[in-house]
Amino acid sequence: MSTHASPPGRSAVAAPDECLPLAAPVGATARWMRRFVAVLLIACGVVSFAYAGLSVYIATRLAYETPKPIIGTPAAEGLDYHDITFPSRADHLRISGWFIPGHLPSGRLTANRTIIMVHGSRQNRTDPAAGLLALSAEFARHGFAVLAFDMRGMGVSPPAPFSLGYFEQRDVLGAVDFLRSGPLPYPELGRPRAIGGWGISMGAATLLLAAAREPAIQAVVSDSAYAAISPILEREVPKSASLPPLFTPGALLAARALYGMDYYAVRPVDVVASIAPRPIFFLHGDGDDYMPPPNMGLLVDAARSAPNAQVQSWLCPGVKHHAQCFHVEGTAYVTRLVTFFTAALGPDAGGA
Repeated sequence: MSTHASPPGRSAVAAPDECLPLAAPVGATARWMRRFVAVLLIACGVVSFAYAGLSVYIATRLAYETPKPIIGTPAAEGLDYHDITFPSRADHLRISGWFIPGHLPSGRLTANRTIIMVHGSRQNRTDPAAGLLALSAEFARHGFAVLAFDMRGMGVSPPAPFSLGYFEQRDVLGAVDFLRSGPLPYPELGRPRAIGGWGISMGAATLLLAAAREPAIQAVVSDSAYAAISPILEREVPKSASLPPLFTPGALLAARALYGMDYYAVRPVDVVASIAPRPIFFLHGDGDDYMPPPNMGLLVDAARSAPNAQVQSWLCPGVKHHAQCFHVEGTAYVTRLVTFFTAALGPDAGGA
């Protein structure tokens, strides 16, 4: 058997680099990966910082706005009144308002039945958008005393974050405390025998939250309230800030971190059943273009779930804009509410 020798200078076994593909040096690959990760982290940091910054900006715009001025006084309606201040419940902010005694047919003044009036969003005790001053005068002329006030951060009450009912319900509760134990605006009239509440839009939602906690509020009128505020914010915040909806959760979270208010907890629909057996009158415009009428349906259904509920509702016809039932219905609106409060609070028991 013959053998063949390998050519001179060649090995019989192939060298390793003849069997494996060429590869980049390990050090170059590691450097490239490190640079990629660094760029990715920087990009994530910039995006996160921008998201957080815009969220804080939106939250601050949502929480603070220049208050609207007080327009008119009860004197312009030919009514007696006294300026008042009282502390909000729990955090003791000094809330400003006025007390208007009721006028009886005999000409006497009375505080026997007092209605707490709660204005709408970004408004004050006159709330011309809803006609609050004119409605307060109507109640007074029908024999009901009125306590109207500026919620925190609005009118001439102290600056405070705008929380859409989360903190403002403390102002309503402070009004109740004032009527029950505060200085008497008209000492000769004594304290109210019965207390009712009327609120509109945000004020209606705030009143429902307060009434669920305070049995001294014996009857409630809720005009154009929301069942929960978060769906409204999720719709409106992107419009007002001209930013995509993805920023809204960050803004609401920033509001909670900065100001301690939880918009997601502002849900009158969850507590309205606890107002029973005290009577509630819900009303809403049938064509409300801001607060969809189904909000009233949700609240009515929730309120009626209580076994001893006393609930009335009125879908005001021909009302195409938000919180305009009084402007559209006029005398019919006043008549319905006076009838409701008279039945709920009883007739006036006397006057000075």
